[in-house]
Amino acid sequence: MNKPNFFIVGKPKSGTTALHVMLNQHPEIFMSPFKEPNHFNREHVEEAERRDGGYRGLPYKDLNKYLELFEAAHTQKIIGEASPAYMDSRVAASEIAKFNPEAKILMVLREPVSFIRSLHSQMLRSGNEIESSLRKALLLEEARKRGEEIPKFTSNPANLFYVKRAYYCEQVTRYLDVFDPSQVKVVIYEDLREDNRAVLKTILEFLGVDAEFSLKPVNVNVREDVRFAKLASWLIHHGERKVGAFKERAPNWLLTPVRAILRPVIFKKARHEPLDPQLRAELRSKLRPDVERLGRVLGIDLIDKWDFGK
Repeated sequence: MNKPNFFIVGKPKSGTTALHVMLNQHPEIFMSPFKEPNHFNREHVEEAERRDGGYRGLPYKDLNKYLELFEAAHTQKIIGEASPAYMDSRVAASEIAKFNPEAKILMVLREPVSFIRSLHSQMLRSGNEIESSLRKALLLEEARKRGEEIPKFTSNPANLFYVKRAYYCEQVTRYLDVFDPSQVKVVIYEDLREDNRAVLKTILEFLGVDAEFSLKPVNVNVREDVRFAKLASWLIHHGERKVGAFKERAPNWLLTPVRAILRPVIFKKARHEPLDPQLRAELRSKLRPDVERLGRVLGIDLIDKWDFGK
């Protein structure tokens, strides 16, 4: 049975879905047909299962079921998957290292304040968050760490620890502690956005495949905002998680009109409004020491790259 030897471990909201799709175009690379199987972040999966059946990812907590995802790989040199929650997991790095000590690890890091804002929007869209105001959601973080103020339909409360999830240095170090540095590649999201082709080439070189092969760009995860957060949470919970098994069997001719009716009720076109400058400054002040530490670990001046000095 084929065993994956490549893992895109994070971060969420940093282009991992596009990378998963694009890398799968390469004839020497096989990517799991199911993105985010979440096999190695056991603590997250167990918490999701405890709270509401977990809906997404739970089918692949079983090793044999997980390995079935890679059965279709044949001659490909690289067999991979992308589960961005692995970076947030306390155990995923060591579990992957035990599973395949020779694995290659790819991380994509986004400017942390931008990451926090985008993550909050994703949590609203997924029905995990009900506080539409980012500032108010951030003020709730300490209470939520104590198990308070957790929205009813949140599958994993740790998803709502926005600032904690933006402390990258410890997350990166967990992988550098168990893998040789030559097996770990860190990509800066803003570099990937600015020069997609050049950064993709460095990733292909890192994987040891033909770096001259042309990968077609893709547009995924089109941005939408929720209309009413609490209503969206309820509808998504009952419409998505509660009928998850039915969705796997239902024909598209039935699901398509249902989605067409529900989507405009839940979502609206995103408005790209600038983040409040004061909130941005507060977050940068809080995150700066971690960015400095991470820069020293990676040998990159992230203070300058992410404009933390301004």
